[in-house]
Amino acid sequence: MIHMRPLLTITLLSTLTAATRTPVPAVEEKPHACTIPGLTKPALCATYPVWEDRDRKSGRKIGLNIVILPALNPEKAEPVFAFGGGPGEGITESAPSFAFFQAIRAHHDIVMIDQRGTGRSNPLDCDFYGNPPDLQRVVNTSFPVDAVRACRQRLEKIADLKLYTTAIGMDDIDEVREWLGYEKINLEGGSYGSLAAQVYLRRHGQHVRAAALSGIVPPDELHPLHVAWAGQRAVDIIFDKCRADAACQAAYPNLQEDFKSIFDHVRKGVEVEVRAPDGRTARVHPGVEALAEGIRHYLYSTDGAVFPQLIHRAATGDLAPLIQRAVSAEIEINSILAMGMLLSVTCAEQIPYIDDATLAHETANTFLGDLRVQEQRAACREWVRAPVPKDVHDLVHSQVPVLLISGARDAVTPPDFGDRVAKQLPASRHIIFPESSHGNTGFCGIKLMSDFLEKGSADALDISCVAQQKPPKFKIDP
Repeated sequence: MIHMRPLLTITLLSTLTAATRTPVPAVEEKPHACTIPGLTKPALCATYPVWEDRDRKSGRKIGLNIVILPALNPEKAEPVFAFGGGPGEGITESAPSFAFFQAIRAHHDIVMIDQRGTGRSNPLDCDFYGNPPDLQRVVNTSFPVDAVRACRQRLEKIADLKLYTTAIGMDDIDEVREWLGYEKINLEGGSYGSLAAQVYLRRHGQHVRAAALSGIVPPDELHPLHVAWAGQRAVDIIFDKCRADAACQAAYPNLQEDFKSIFDHVRKGVEVEVRAPDGRTARVHPGVEALAEGIRHYLYSTDGAVFPQLIHRAATGDLAPLIQRAVSAEIEINSILAMGMLLSVTCAEQIPYIDDATLAHETANTFLGDLRVQEQRAACREWVRAPVPKDVHDLVHSQVPVLLISGARDAVTPPDFGDRVAKQLPASRHIIFPESSHGNTGFCGIKLMSDFLEKGSADALDISCVAQQKPPKFKIDP
């Protein structure tokens, strides 16, 4: 469900993460001027303490980290509250990306609150691969069980891991809203952030004016049940586009067979040299699980132009470029997300509800198969399972205006998900970008969200820029 801000590179987020993950003290600090790396104008920073156990209102308190980009003009409208992806993204780390949202910032404060367990709000960080990362571990598994167990044992000293679910986090957000003095707010979120926003809308909808969501996750979606299907779908779309392109088809006429052969090679055992972000190199023996997940993560942000070339090269023996992209994607995602937060959410809200028969049916005939779900199941056996509300898997029904944006090539939240959510939101509009992947809609997506939030309605929204998207220009080997 990972999703980053539009136009913001993962590299920038990784750079910011290392400097911003120190938890803020659980002491109230009113909004005050502060400097944010990557922003040219001052922002407002604040800290608001909440009870970790909201029901008992006793024990540990968490300092919620808050960054506000004030509206640029004095005539203010309702603020925009932004929600992070993941689960596990600290949304305040994305503050520089909102410099692109000039139209929204004209009249709206942009409010970013690190959800409990993320960013600087008592982050549930896990170091699965070591620092610097052990590259062989990276190409073995996404959830090394021993590292998951060690992380749980460490985090249990600073957090009750059963108290970091989505519903509890959204109740925190509403408490901050009231503290900041906002009666009505707008919501913005992508991927898990879209799910979090829907949960907020369900629990505190009386305070919502409008919501702009992308990379849609329906509340009834048992992630990661369908990531194998969505990943396979994204690969098939790129291959179909290659077949329809004369030059690509001539250069790579057997992509499906090439793709299958890569996994056959890896199963038999191969050695590949890869490079870490710090420049170190190592020769590693990749596993099928890490290869498949790495490919899927790589497809989150690519336009697909290089993908056929990578597959063809790998099938002819040059696996290094493909494995390198998989390794880089895994390392960067794990540096951005608080993986303990991801486990606290998914081990409570989704994994326990996936049965074996459904898993087998929904992952059949996909390159990932049931590997991701089985890995996450094993991780959840080392974690905790929190109680969740009875309506945790109910689709949200609301009359609030909602803009839904999907990418046709999304490898984790395909357009079907947005269609499912839209059926329960009569004032919604679902726009599908024909050449976009996961949250990768560029300035057109930003413009649509800005226009929608300014108007508070999807009626008469000018979507002409969507049709201007161009198909990938495939890279061909000389």
